[in-house]
Amino acid sequence: MSSDEDYTDDTENISDPSVFRIWDPLQIPITLHYTTEQLHAMIHEGDVDLDPEYQRAVVWSSSKQMAIIDSLFHNYYIPPVVFAISKDPVDGAVTRLCVDGKQRLTSIQKFFDGQVHHCPRTKKQWWYTTSTATRGSRSEIPVLQKRVFAQKLITCIEYHHLSPAAEREVFQRVQLGMSLTSAEKLQAISSPWANYITHLEKTHVTIDGGLVDVIAFDDTRGRAFQNIAQLVYCCAGLPAAQRIPSAAKLEKWLTVPDERPSAAFRDAIGAVLDRLWELARISEHDAPFRSFKAKVSPVEFVFIGVLLYTMRNGYAAAEQSRAAFVLRRDIRKAHVDVRFNARVAADCWRIIDSIENGEVDIEPPMASQPPSSTTPRVNRRKRKSYDYTQPPSARPQRTRSKKTRDVY
Repeated sequence: MSSDEDYTDDTENISDPSVFRIWDPLQIPITLHYTTEQLHAMIHEGDVDLDPEYQRAVVWSSSKQMAIIDSLFHNYYIPPVVFAISKDPVDGAVTRLCVDGKQRLTSIQKFFDGQVHHCPRTKKQWWYTTSTATRGSRSEIPVLQKRVFAQKLITCIEYHHLSPAAEREVFQRVQLGMSLTSAEKLQAISSPWANYITHLEKTHVTIDGGLVDVIAFDDTRGRAFQNIAQLVYCCAGLPAAQRIPSAAKLEKWLTVPDERPSAAFRDAIGAVLDRLWELARISEHDAPFRSFKAKVSPVEFVFIGVLLYTMRNGYAAAEQSRAAFVLRRDIRKAHVDVRFNARVAADCWRIIDSIENGEVDIEPPMASQPPSSTTPRVNRRKRKSYDYTQPPSARPQRTRSKKTRDVY
């Protein structure tokens, strides 16, 4: 036997299902230990990013946050925190993106900052930090016990050289706490379409004074991303198809790796979201929102956007406002429970068709009604002051800084 015959070419077995093979393994992560004090400092100094684009909001209740503090004091096992290491190509600064463990780290940070207390068996509330104003009414933990807590070790797993897609894959696989909602699972997808939706969410919805501040709708736990994705998905199918954005269809569409929105489509969607903001904000055109006591449901938010997309050319704001009012009025006449399902979505398309075909009078909208109890509170997020006379896309961006990669 020749020496060449002693070796086999691995490339011959790549597609052979009978050959065991590990495909695309990640680089082996590093295990480190940081004290709670170190992690607290890194969070405040920006060396730990608790809010990568795919991460959910803080969902733990105060009782659950207190429970993790109690576990640390009593030396119970705490699952490791998972970081993806990101290095700035310009200045070399290292940031630890929190892939798993945001709820734990947030609980620790809040405890140090005096936002969460420790409540032992005596039920007495003890605080790590008290202000001058609260010192008389709050009991502060003794210095010795503070030092003990500050030196508690947290196991951290650090991944280096992860691609954005691999980072999201790790996030989806290691969820240990509250299960991800379907909306949060969509938010964790990495693709050109998903990145575009994230961009729209940051520049039109969660920006200071954005849609979340002028329209009363649910934006928690990835729902804002989901609503924008559904809106864009429906518009992307026009005029060929009137899409019903089911969870399975939306996920399949978002995960297409080699498809991205055209510049013309991006401009059209941007204009639609700007007009949606204007209708909600400007009193002459806000009847679709102020004339109803109920919050804007997800299906209404999506199909008002779709309606504005179909009416983006040749219609005045007053006509668009009246049409949006008709959509909400008629869908609520047809359905007591306005949920996002195929039946309600199909009726929304039917109403949009009737408006397009001139079967509905879209004269200027009725006079604005006084705000109801469900009218969105402008300052509910305690934001800084901002200019409400311009739509979000025309104002400086003030959203929380996040590293956006894989440009759509």
